[in-house]
Amino acid sequence: MRKYFFLTLIIVITGLRSSGQGATGTCACTCLKPLFDYLIASNRLYIKESDHILLSTLINDANAAGYSVSYSGCSILTSNINNYFYALTTATSGSQYKARLGDCAVILTAVNNGTVNFTKLASTDCDNSGKVSFNYGKPIHKKYMVTRSVNAYMVSATSDIFPAVTSFTRYGMDTAATNMRVGFSSNNTGTYQLTTVMAIDSAVNIPDDAIILSATLNLFADPAGFYPATYTNAHVLRSETGYQSVGTLCFSSDPWTYKTDPVLIQVLGGTTSGDVVVADDHFQNFSFDLASGLKNSKRLLDKGILLKNMKTLPTQFTDEYTLYATFCSQRNADATKRPYLDITWTFATDTGIVAQLYIDSCYTCTDVSSGFCYSAITDTSVNPYTYGLTGNWQPYRSFAYYGARKESDPTDSTHIRTDGTFLNYAGFWKMTTDSTWQAQDTAVSRWVWNSESTLFNRKGAEMENKDPLGRYNAAIYGYQDALATAVVQNARFREIGYEGFEDYDYIGSTCDSVCAVPRNFDFSAYKNAFDTTEAHTGRYSLRVNAGSSAGITATVAAADDNTFELGYTTTANTCSTDGSTVLKRIVAGSDALLPSFSPIAGKRMVVSVWVKESGQCDGTSYTGNQVSIVVGRATGNISTVATPSGNIIEGWERYEVVVDVATDATALTVNMQNTGSNTVYFDDLRIHPYNANMKSYVYDAETLRLMAELDENNYAAFYEYDDDGSLIRLKKETERGVMTITESRSALLNDY
Repeated sequence: MRKYFFLTLIIVITGLRSSGQGATGTCACTCLKPLFDYLIASNRLYIKESDHILLSTLINDANAAGYSVSYSGCSILTSNINNYFYALTTATSGSQYKARLGDCAVILTAVNNGTVNFTKLASTDCDNSGKVSFNYGKPIHKKYMVTRSVNAYMVSATSDIFPAVTSFTRYGMDTAATNMRVGFSSNNTGTYQLTTVMAIDSAVNIPDDAIILSATLNLFADPAGFYPATYTNAHVLRSETGYQSVGTLCFSSDPWTYKTDPVLIQVLGGTTSGDVVVADDHFQNFSFDLASGLKNSKRLLDKGILLKNMKTLPTQFTDEYTLYATFCSQRNADATKRPYLDITWTFATDTGIVAQLYIDSCYTCTDVSSGFCYSAITDTSVNPYTYGLTGNWQPYRSFAYYGARKESDPTDSTHIRTDGTFLNYAGFWKMTTDSTWQAQDTAVSRWVWNSESTLFNRKGAEMENKDPLGRYNAAIYGYQDALATAVVQNARFREIGYEGFEDYDYIGSTCDSVCAVPRNFDFSAYKNAFDTTEAHTGRYSLRVNAGSSAGITATVAAADDNTFELGYTTTANTCSTDGSTVLKRIVAGSDALLPSFSPIAGKRMVVSVWVKESGQCDGTSYTGNQVSIVVGRATGNISTVATPSGNIIEGWERYEVVVDVATDATALTVNMQNTGSNTVYFDDLRIHPYNANMKSYVYDAETLRLMAELDENNYAAFYEYDDDGSLIRLKKETERGVMTITESRSALLNDY
């Protein structure tokens, strides 16, 4: 008999709104404080809803960046670990920033109705209510290197520095020098003038709203001297009263490049003067204070800096003289002597609290079973055609022909084209005298059945079949009955269970029924504990916090019963006086529904699961958890504890145990317990008869690509794909670790 089963349920969802800064608010300091420090520092405060960034992804990224974010002890993170984070506001400055953290809203608000720049805040401490306080943070210290420099010169006469010049006036630039020179020579008119132009390209990153606390340009005297062999000192020292300057720092009024015209000195004539170089030592290093200039304009350094001699000279200089200084450039071989800007700034003169973070509200949903929850199939009456109990035809049995061949003497020669036919072949179907097709007697016609279908799901996929020897094969379907998640040989559908915690939020086609697909294992009560930070296969695992446990209980079937019948009730035909009856109603029992996991009494079962504990494992196996299987009986329960059955492989360890289900058993419970202080994760839980063989499969919920295949020992083979969906790598989990089996790359090239 064909079985095509549905389960119809009405579920009442009650939404509860809890406000503000209650129990969830107290954890904001310990868990949200480092998370928001990371979001601000990494410029991820304004994630869009369309980006679909999971909270678990942000936590992993934050920890990888050095921000210690622990969610296991924080209710708001634990309950929303698999939900999205996104900003509800877009303005970087204002009085309030709001974000959605899963089912909760968090607010970062300015104190005293002020206005703050949320992207530049840093957390400080927390108050008694759990609010996180923010100010503009500690002063920001940067070190910007000089990235470009040229030495520009103007020559009006020969000198010991320019002895070979024959044409005057001459201009030029040295763009490859390892030093930066400044000089002026001759009596009032000057035979040459040297000027260095330098650029600090990264200075454009100084924010316009920064408050400059300090800024110094550090230059280091060139140990080789100003002009080796002639002027071996880096700086000249003069004793004349009133003039000891060898250089003045100016700021360019025009931007420059290496291709600037040789009249660089005139074009880039500085408009603002800075510190004056006065050398007390021939190899003196100098630090120019630029703080006052940058306080007035943060763009002071954007166009370049000039270091040159000023031409205004004291009247007592009547003889020829030379003023000079030389410093190491950014090309100097000694990296410790390369010039750089050392700058420190903040964003507010008031370093007090400017904003506070707190949890605004959370929404929780609770499934409530109401009096209207029922199975439409097992209600008082049912139309079997409406729910597919009858009328939807599926293959029932497949047959194979067994009979002798026409040729029986092996010594006879054969003709391949014509020999090999059956002797006295008889077809399965035969037309009767009334022109209808009837199946012939299988014993006579030698047709023998080899497979019989016993269960189908509501999408028409075969879930169970058996052979003539009574051996069953079964399959579990997931992703709303779209894909097989486990297949088993030599076991019935009701005897097997597999859970990878992957498809509880999977949404199929919009034309699918709104009713949830029944599960043989149902961990819906633990959906808040499904975790995306750790997974043996796929994306999810079951998280069990310290001191907690998770499990399921299944009813044990007393016998291997496969009966299914419809009940027909008749009543007197009131439209006739001949005493005939008419159909009153059709009734179906619970055996018309797909059975949930319910092992058969007297069977031996195998339970297998993968386990991982957070924290450092110092031994060869985990000790902070326990997987117990309890066989419930009226005369006393029998408890068995699963033990590790292999090495820890990339953090995960397989547990396996064999359990005998007593003949008088009434229930079977699998309980996964955290007995230590670290968080424990469970994944790929499987139960099947001892003499059965199971394989299970994990898919990507978005692309439905196969991500992993677990073999008969519950070891996984991992499938990895490129962005085009092509398989590039196959890896196999073994007792010695995960090994790469195959790896390939391919690409399509366009020939233009």
